[in-house]
Amino acid sequence: MNTQVARAAAILSSCAAVALVISGIPHAVESAAPAFGTISPELHTFTETVSGSGALCYREEHDITSALPLVIKRFNVSEGDYVNVGDVIATVDKQASASLIEGLGKLPAIAVSAANLSTAVSLIPDEVTADCSGRVISVSGNGCAVQSGVSIASVAAEETLTVNAAVSELDIAKVEAGQEVQFTLAAYPDEVFKGTVARISSAARSRYSGSVLETVVDVEILPDLTDIRLKSGLSADVDIVLSEAKQVLVLPFSAIGQDDSGEFVYILKNGKAVRRAIRTGAEFADGTEITAGLSAADEVFDNPEEISRKGRIRVEER
Repeated sequence: MNTQVARAAAILSSCAAVALVISGIPHAVESAAPAFGTISPELHTFTETVSGSGALCYREEHDITSALPLVIKRFNVSEGDYVNVGDVIATVDKQASASLIEGLGKLPAIAVSAANLSTAVSLIPDEVTADCSGRVISVSGNGCAVQSGVSIASVAAEETLTVNAAVSELDIAKVEAGQEVQFTLAAYPDEVFKGTVARISSAARSRYSGSVLETVVDVEILPDLTDIRLKSGLSADVDIVLSEAKQVLVLPFSAIGQDDSGEFVYILKNGKAVRRAIRTGAEFADGTEITAGLSAADEVFDNPEEISRKGRIRVEER
């Protein structure tokens, strides 16, 4: 009888041990599953803009040039002087100009009929005269050697300083006269200046951006305030404001997946990772705008495409 009791006790003990092992399997499986953390969408303040680049210049700015290389002896005008058509703006050092032309060893692209260098030298003028009326905004300087076609002096028919910015043809349909503009200058990178779109060119043009040829449209921007720091020739980067500031939800790129069905995320719901379709909008340095499918209260998993490949995951505590 004692043997039977002992045998029954052993069997019960073995069953208890097996039950204990079996009960521990789910926990072991859960512990072995890869862990994924969650994040929450962030609220960003976003203003839609169109970007462009260009430079400050005066309206109807005109360069006075010469068909021949010249050495300027002395300027008769200074920056800020007003000139009329035919006024003498500078005298020419003819001997130095002749040496300059002869030193080139060949005729540059001269807009005159000159059979040889000696003929070209004989065409050197005594003076440079203004071929337009306006305010002198720059001069090359006394004693300066000026190549053919290069500005000897610049004259502005209007004294209004504007930003002339090139905008991509892909964005120009969004730009309208009267829109607010924010611009920065390379000379003052930490200062934001404001202005207004004054005019949009009626024709597009081509320009190189590095080695890429692109089509752009020139947009004239009128600064809101007169500022002594604004000078003709300074390069500018502009942002044309298309909409008022608004709050948008932003998720890091790592939390957004994409497959044949579209863009998606995994959210934490009742302790599980649940797939949800989303729509995205503007892109930022730290993530993408979520236009549909999420709220600020949702908890979102990182690496959604990795979660798709796993049969079971566990949630890391935040």
